[in-house]
Amino acid sequence: MFDLSIRHEVDDTGIDPFKLVNMETAKWVGAKLDVEYPGHPWFVICDTRGGVIMIQLRGLMPSNRWYVCKLHDVKSDPGGRRTILKGAGEILERYQLPRRGFSTHHWFDAMERAPLNGRGHLEPLR
Repeated sequence: MFDLSIRHEVDDTGIDPFKLVNMETAKWVGAKLDVEYPGHPWFVICDTRGGVIMIQLRGLMPSNRWYVCKLHDVKSDPGGRRTILKGAGEILERYQLPRRGFSTHHWFDAMERAPLNGRGHLEPLR
């Protein structure tokens, strides 16, 4: 598992001391998602200062919607997998996409069921 307990000293240079650990954690989460749910266009942001990992399925989810995992839950989970995979699995379930991997047929069906309007918000389900 990636070491999420890294601490940084804040300096006066204006450089974000959390940038490297945020990027490495986001890469680690993305790699886990790609192994378990291959081919889906996952987008992951990690904010170690805020204590969250945010997961989004690009192209289907509105830009203002995220599945948020608490960093504390990921750290206390052996291997960090269960919390992250639960969140991603719930996203796939919401859009009725297969967990086994990306399927163009299922993707287009999901786009018809939950289209985004011009402002990036989900239209109501019919």
